[in-house]
Amino acid sequence: MIGKPNYMGWSTSYLATLAAPDNTPPFMPGGFAGQTIRQPVRLRRGGTSVRLVLSNEFGHQPLLIEEVTVGAAVPVLLRGLQKWEIPPGETALSDPVPLPVQVGDDLIVSCFAAGTAAAAAFLPAVQRTGQVAPGNQADLPELADAERFTSGYWITRVLTDEPPAGPVIVTLGDSITRGDGTTIDQDQRYPDHLQRRLPPGAVVLNAGISGNRVLRPGFGPSMTGRFTRDILSIPEATHVVIMGGLNDLGAPTVLGGPRPTASELTAGLLSLARRAAEHGIQPVLGTLTPLLASVYESYRAPGNEEIRLAVNQALRSQRDWPVADFAAAVADPGDPGRLAPAFDSGDGIHLNDTGARALAEAVDLTLRKVAEQPGGVRQCRDGWVGASGFRRGRVGVWAAASPYDGWGGPHRLSPWRARRRSVGWLADDCR
Repeated sequence: MIGKPNYMGWSTSYLATLAAPDNTPPFMPGGFAGQTIRQPVRLRRGGTSVRLVLSNEFGHQPLLIEEVTVGAAVPVLLRGLQKWEIPPGETALSDPVPLPVQVGDDLIVSCFAAGTAAAAAFLPAVQRTGQVAPGNQADLPELADAERFTSGYWITRVLTDEPPAGPVIVTLGDSITRGDGTTIDQDQRYPDHLQRRLPPGAVVLNAGISGNRVLRPGFGPSMTGRFTRDILSIPEATHVVIMGGLNDLGAPTVLGGPRPTASELTAGLLSLARRAAEHGIQPVLGTLTPLLASVYESYRAPGNEEIRLAVNQALRSQRDWPVADFAAAVADPGDPGRLAPAFDSGDGIHLNDTGARALAEAVDLTLRKVAEQPGGVRQCRDGWVGASGFRRGRVGVWAAASPYDGWGGPHRLSPWRARRRSVGWLADDCR
């Protein structure tokens, strides 16, 4: 990373896990030239200052951006300079920008590319509407002669100077997590609905990539390949909800590679859970949602349903990690291999707004019972859980004293022992 790669005192308010344009459909834009690119991002944490992280991770040439602004034309500098130059394979962390922001704000980010700026690192679908307009209009409140798009470019994180005050849940997945099929610009993705279920101070970050696979790259690095970048590199992360596998089954004919066996796919998902736990992050495993109503023949290929059912049974029967039974939440009761019609966006595999809300409701919010206790603590078998002010340890968590807790510490908590379908800090240990 270029810039000043010091995250101390900063926390993640927005996350986008980007992919390489080389591996995306040819109808997606390949880049920009002499244009202003304006993108809104929804902030999950407030603060008095922000920093941007822009990415050229998959670029083959330096990414040159003449000017970057946020909000009402507030300049964003990189090492004191207006012009950003990000080498191939790198990300860049901006200088701090004094700009008061609140939870739920739309931060408007404008980038002016005087020359050619490749897509370099992007998401094919972010369920938000951006704009591109000719010339340098970064300082203007409205873009003239603008065209619209719903993909995302370069912006991979927004940091704020407000410290964490509750759980930070990262949702890892594919297009179902990313929100394909939900209403654009209405925050109807399942992570959005999960955010609304949580108390103030909690943060949900979306680490979905459309077309993503668990075991092999394709549309973006595989989930196993990007786990460090997108999950373990977020120092304040407390939980990760892991859902993936449908593209491993349905996309080999498009993306290449053999179809995995049920054992291979299960092992891949469990390995992600183990990696999270080894870093003090509570994993939650999500079952694979129905696919037999898919309009895409490759997802209905013989053998796919049997693998999906076997993986789901393996996830439900293991006792190491909690499970969110997404499949049961959105299946047609009369034909569980298919999505319930009320939840189907129209292609038989992606969820509509109602279906996305059903996914969020399948996550058991045991943590909410802890976080909602105002200014108090909760007695557990091996320690105390405070209402806020948590920081992670290698195994379990450390609960640090906080202005919101009304108690001193820190106190060591026991290792994670949450049962299946239980999400939260030591859910089994707390009463």
